[in-house]
Amino acid sequence: MKKLFYSFIAVFALLFTGCADKDVVEAISNGDNQPGVTVSMSMEGDMGQTATTRAIGYETDDNTGFPTPVGIFDKGTSEGKEIADGTKVDVLLIFKSSDDTQPVTKVVTKWTYKKGGNLTLLPSEKFEMKTGTDLSKGTWYVCGILGGEMLPGNNQVKFNGFSEGHTARNSAGEKLQWGANIPYIFSWRQLETNAANKTIKAEKAVLFKQFGSIVRLKVTNKTGFNFMYNGVRIITSNILCGQFDLKSFDDVATSDLKDTQDGEIASAKSASYKNAFKAFKFYQRPLDDAAIENGLKNTNRFRLHGTYVKDYADEKAGTLNTALTYYDHIFLKKQSGNNFDDVPNGQEAPSYIYVWMAPQQQTVRIYNQQEGVGNPVETKKISKTQFLLMAVPTETSAGNKIVPTSINMLPAYGTLADYVSGANYPAKGNVVYNFSPLSYIAKHNNFGTEAELSNVATQDAAHTETYSYSEIESNVNNSAKVPSGFMFAHHEYWRSILPQFYGFSGFRNNGTRYNCSMGIVSPARLPGWNETKLVYQSYSKGVRDDQGNLIAYMIGLSKQPDYISNTGEGQAYQGYAKNPLQRASSGAFESAPWIDKNDYRYVMRWEDKNGNAILKQRYLGPRFVLDMDDIANEDFWAAPNNYDTTYPADVERIVPYTGIYDVASTKDSSKPASSNEGQTWWYFNTNTVGKCAQYWTPDDAPVGGRYATQSPSGGAMQDNAHQAPKLSATFRYSVVADDISGFFNCYLYTRTPLDQDHKKSYVNDSRFVEGLIMKAPVRLWKTTPYAD
Repeated sequence: MKKLFYSFIAVFALLFTGCADKDVVEAISNGDNQPGVTVSMSMEGDMGQTATTRAIGYETDDNTGFPTPVGIFDKGTSEGKEIADGTKVDVLLIFKSSDDTQPVTKVVTKWTYKKGGNLTLLPSEKFEMKTGTDLSKGTWYVCGILGGEMLPGNNQVKFNGFSEGHTARNSAGEKLQWGANIPYIFSWRQLETNAANKTIKAEKAVLFKQFGSIVRLKVTNKTGFNFMYNGVRIITSNILCGQFDLKSFDDVATSDLKDTQDGEIASAKSASYKNAFKAFKFYQRPLDDAAIENGLKNTNRFRLHGTYVKDYADEKAGTLNTALTYYDHIFLKKQSGNNFDDVPNGQEAPSYIYVWMAPQQQTVRIYNQQEGVGNPVETKKISKTQFLLMAVPTETSAGNKIVPTSINMLPAYGTLADYVSGANYPAKGNVVYNFSPLSYIAKHNNFGTEAELSNVATQDAAHTETYSYSEIESNVNNSAKVPSGFMFAHHEYWRSILPQFYGFSGFRNNGTRYNCSMGIVSPARLPGWNETKLVYQSYSKGVRDDQGNLIAYMIGLSKQPDYISNTGEGQAYQGYAKNPLQRASSGAFESAPWIDKNDYRYVMRWEDKNGNAILKQRYLGPRFVLDMDDIANEDFWAAPNNYDTTYPADVERIVPYTGIYDVASTKDSSKPASSNEGQTWWYFNTNTVGKCAQYWTPDDAPVGGRYATQSPSGGAMQDNAHQAPKLSATFRYSVVADDISGFFNCYLYTRTPLDQDHKKSYVNDSRFVEGLIMKAPVRLWKTTPYAD
């Protein structure tokens, strides 16, 4: 078959017009120019092969860090330099006619570059239109893509993503420039065609616009102590490594073909701008793509959690994105050999971190009462972007100033605002820090001296003492047993970790009960607070690590979610649900005020090892915008592969599984089988040693609380003096499949349980102890936190 070659004539190009910057909190301006490339063309080209990828060159504004485009560079790194005059630059062009009988042509063409941002497609460059093309039919239009790996035969243009740190000037004060491999596109331009001469002419220049957004993080240290950091972990709904699917252009309606006017694309946030570029469809690159499988997975710990939209066909089939991308940006080493940026307290970091992203939202379905049951009552599409610092404190505690030893993955910036393709955004990372619950808990069980309570060795059941409540009463006022700065904590302090029920529900039924998080409204308090607050505690589904170990997580001390309908104490929610599943009330602090900020928000990880619960925590705070289901995975906790850096260990406490007291009932065998008459009694369940633990609190179980074993008149089952038992903080009730933590299943008696001062004649169980006096461990709290 004879090939038809066409020339694109009378087109000249000027790159890079003015750019504008929009923070997500600013009002939209109607007159802002977004990052762009103005191009006039003269085309003619024979483009049978994929061209070399070029980068867009930028320089950093001294005051704002805004990335201003300055030309086309040879590399997408800090080493990139502007290409020479006459260098050929590839642009993929898409031709479409208003006549539906005409095929769509997707072809790579070579343009000639001139320094300063000028591109020209010369008439001498020829290219081949698709077989069956007749230029006399319909009105013809063209749009195009600059950058990336162009594979028109596969209907793809691929981009590997971009993230780099930059300063505006070097140590000598010279202005710095850098390259970024990111896409630039231009919208439909009407053409004049000559079928006889096989020529195509564009009377007006086209305007290239940046596709996607460059987000720049600038860290400001407001923690109260000095730190340094050498990378960031990014978790986002946006696409960091993706590709255009050119099949979308096959479906462009003829009614959408129009000559794009410059004024229509002056602002990236205008409806006319979005309409002009709506044919450009961009998707996550497949996870088995070589760039990810053999590249980013190893160099940047690239991971993806959730369902993503694979391509244009997948989108048309109705697939919605629920995925978030995890990506580690690692700083390059300096001449000194390390790659840390120092950030003294009260000061800004020396450099900006630039990350390119293609805007995309995460679909969140809100259900009536149980996530995944029935049809959702609301479907939200939410943009999520989170930056976490790979950070280390550079000072230690001194005097009354307590500096945490570990701050790895400290949130620097998070937003739920939508980014708009074509606009760039500052991420103002004002980093703060507050101590979380584990920091206040003694490192060792028992009463004792400060050295004994802070001993991290011998944390096991064998080195744990148990106490009757009378022994506790004799110890709590003894300064040799409760040193200054320690306290026998009330239940509301423990509730900063464990609610009445559903605590760490991911362990329930060996991790199979839930496929989403469980949330509950609970009272809670930390040392230093002036009152108890209502908070939202969210517990993950069960998660298995690579070795098959079951792990559960929580996000604690959060303010109320905006989607729940009932904010009353004890209301429990299964996943993203508008209405509560049920109520598990503590019976206390029902009128307590809600916490109104996320200043104390934190995340905790629980794993069992060697007969102990291993609890680890990280501070999240107000800069963290993700939900429990977003981070219920080990990739959130994974150590960065950052050269040879070893970060200080997360704050950790070990809870030895010393066992718990359980309840049993023996029916009166002389009564009819339908009778419930019998004796209810308590015993120490030796089968729970190595599986469960409970700690004394000084608080009587409130009558209004919900308990597994209830008194006929309400509240917990009383003791033999008709007094309430004490609440106990229970870590895993694994007697049955429940395996829930909190205050619901177990409590502790200061005296003999009701009617257990004698054994009924029909009770024949060796576990029964007449006149039982319970003895259980104590875990003291500090009034000020440990550094670790």
